[in-house]
Amino acid sequence: MNELDCVVISGAGQGIGRAAALELGAKGVRVLCISRTNNCENTAKEIIRAGGKAESLTADLGEIQKTSSLLANWIKKNNSKKIGIVLAAAILGPQNYGDLAGWEECYRVNVLGNLAIYSSLLPRMLENKFGRIVGFAGGGAAYAYPLFPAYAASKSALVRVVENIQADLDDKGDFAAVCLAPGANETNTLKQVRAAGALVKTTVDISEPVGFVREFLFSRDCGFKGAFVHVRDNWREYLNNGQKIDKEQWKLRRTEP
Repeated sequence: MNELDCVVISGAGQGIGRAAALELGAKGVRVLCISRTNNCENTAKEIIRAGGKAESLTADLGEIQKTSSLLANWIKKNNSKKIGIVLAAAILGPQNYGDLAGWEECYRVNVLGNLAIYSSLLPRMLENKFGRIVGFAGGGAAYAYPLFPAYAASKSALVRVVENIQADLDDKGDFAAVCLAPGANETNTLKQVRAAGALVKTTVDISEPVGFVREFLFSRDCGFKGAFVHVRDNWREYLNNGQKIDKEQWKLRRTEP
C-alpha cells in the first residue's frame, strides 16, 4: 500500500464525490473537498468532526481559469507530495442538440474544469514522481445515450483524456490514471435521469464505486492503467500483484470483424 498525503476531490458536495471524501477522510487521508456550492464545506466539516483532516474549496468548474488559479494557489500553500485526484464533478447538460450553449457548459464542467484541477496539480506530482487519478464516465461513454447526448459526449471525451494522461505519464514515475463507470447509484443525478424518463433497471450501491476509489488510490501497482473500468469488472485481479490486462482491454476502440 502506498501512503497518500492528500486526495483532491471534485464534486465532493454530494453523491459519489461526497461519499468518497468521507471514506478517505475516515482512513486518515487529508482531503480537499471541491464543489460548486458550499456543500463541500459541509463535507469537510463532517470529516473533521469524525477526527479526520479536510479542507474545502468552492469552485465552479465551468469557470476554467478561476478554477486553475484557485488550485494553483492552494497547492503553493500545501506541502503534500503524494497526491490522489478524484474527478467526480459532472452535470447532465441539455437533452437536445439545439442548445449549444448548454453543450458548451457541459463540456467545460465535465472535461475542462476537471482537467483544470489535474493540470494545476501536475507540476507537484511530476516533482515527486507520483500520482493516482480517477475520472468518472457513466454509461453514455460506453454506448449511445440520446437522452443526455451532451453528457454522453463529454464522458466519452473524458475516457480518452484519462487514457492520454496515462500514456503521457508512463515514463515519469509511479503514476496510475483510470476512468471508472460506477454503475447507476442512488444520487441526485440519478433522480434527474429518472425524472427525464429514463428506465433504470439495475442500481449499484454507492459503496461499490467508493470501494474502487479507495483500493485504487492506495494501490502499490495497477495493471489497468489508462483503462475504462466498470465497477463490476474483475479489476481486483489486477491490483497489487503485477498482473496486467490485455493492452486493448477496457478501452474505447473500434471492433474489427
